[in-house]
Amino acid sequence: MPRLVDHDQRRAEIGEAAIRVILREGLAGVTVRGVAAEAGWSTGSLRHYFANQRELQAYVVQATTDTLRRRVLPRAQRARKQGTVVEQVATVVEEMLPLDAERREEYALWLAIVEWERQNPPEGGSTSWNEQRALHRQCIAALRGYASTREVSQAMLPHPDAQVELWAALLHTFVDGLASQLMNTPGEVSADTAAQLLRSLLEAVPPARADECAHQPRRRD
Repeated sequence: MPRLVDHDQRRAEIGEAAIRVILREGLAGVTVRGVAAEAGWSTGSLRHYFANQRELQAYVVQATTDTLRRRVLPRAQRARKQGTVVEQVATVVEEMLPLDAERREEYALWLAIVEWERQNPPEGGSTSWNEQRALHRQCIAALRGYASTREVSQAMLPHPDAQVELWAALLHTFVDGLASQLMNTPGEVSADTAAQLLRSLLEAVPPARADECAHQPRRRD
């Protein structure tokens, strides 16, 4: 009897091997030959699943995206009730900063997704970028005094308060720049310095006036 092959398991092994390659070499290292060697397969076996490098990279980027969602989103979305609103929001945003070995690894994976989207612009814009902007939007809305939402589709839409949109863009830009400094010049920007800078920015976010949020739900503190 021929041995049955679990194709889903095989694809999962490919994804895991490719992620290890990404962490060493970036997306450019994700080739049929390179991933086959990492997984301990022949290139012919891998080509049974992917005809060329582009197909392989597309699959790997999706697997990487799913991995990051499983790892980062539960941490970022868990309820936080202790400390000031600024401190609660800061601990959410810090999940996207490469402040330790685990988050540096996640940042490296995110860079691979960004590189793929640069090479292959997705229709409708970058999903990863939009998801990050949605999280920043929720954080700023909380600082402005609005109730949070668990509906991802709602968080993807522009907030009725223009100041939420402005500060969400500022926070998003700030976090991207700070993450780059943490990765590229760790001797100049420490984790403690990054944490202090983040809190300084968040403390500068002005609360909404009563007339600005008259038709929006407020936080219940």
